[in-house]
Formats: sequence, C-alpha cells, structure tokens
Amino acid sequence: MNVPIIKLEVEGMRHTVTTALSQHSAEIDENIRKAINFYCSPDNIENVIHKEVTEAIDNAVKEEIRSFFKYSKPGRQAIREAVMKYLDEEMPVDR
Repeated sequence: MNVPIIKLEVEGMRHTVTTALSQHSAEIDENIRKAINFYCSPDNIENVIHKEVTEAIDNAVKEEIRSFFKYSKPGRQAIREAVMKYLDEEMPVDR
C-alpha cells in the first residue's frame, strides 16, 4: 500500500514545482518586457544610433587614411619624405 502514497507525494511535488516554475516564468517574462521597453526608449535608441554611426564613420575614415598611405603614390611619398627628414635631422651620419 506504500506505492500509492509515494505516487501521491510525487504528484504533489510535481504540482508544486510546476506552479513555482509558472510563477517564475511570469516574472521572467515581465523582466524581459521591462528590459525591452527600457532599451527601446527614444533616448536609448538615439544613443545607440549615435554610437553606431560614430563608430561606422570612425572606421570608414581610418580605412580611407590607411588606404591613402598604403596604396596611393602621394601617400607613400609623404611617409617616405617624413621618414627621410626624421632620419636626416635626428640621426646624422658622421662623415
């Protein structure tokens, strides 16, 4: 006769756990909803857009400057002249 008692206890525990998980799930859903509402606030969206646009412009400008000095003849020449001037002024050769 112990088997039905154990079964009732297990069923009762299952019901308790299911109820607790349901309540917890509702709390999680509410927290997620609040987080989404906060994130999607006009001020936050404006900040996100500003940050991403600034980063995109920064990356584009840096890439263009890098390309100018790496691949263009005037860019490479400007670097060459600056290096040669530095070497001539800072590291004179004894003659």
